[in-house]
Amino acid sequence: MQDPTIIDGLFGELMAAAKPYMNPAEMSEVQELIDEAQYELALETIVHAFVEGEKSATDQVFTLITRLTNMMQMPLDDSIQKIDRL
Repeated sequence: MQDPTIIDGLFGELMAAAKPYMNPAEMSEVQELIDEAQYELALETIVHAFVEGEKSATDQVFTLITRLTNMMQMPLDDSIQKIDRL
């Protein structure tokens, strides 16, 4: 895995970009996971919120999710492709 500082920074950007599309409970859950350095679960939770909530993602949100997935070498490719994009 990459440097946690870089990952924290990307998650910060992602949380800011996703805030208009996620409800407070989802945001809180993800923030708790990030605070506990459970990055994989945090990212899975964000992807799940977009897919299951049928939320559309901006290009910025989609790019940040993709970058984090690649950096953490996570197999979320199928889920990511299910995210609707604005």
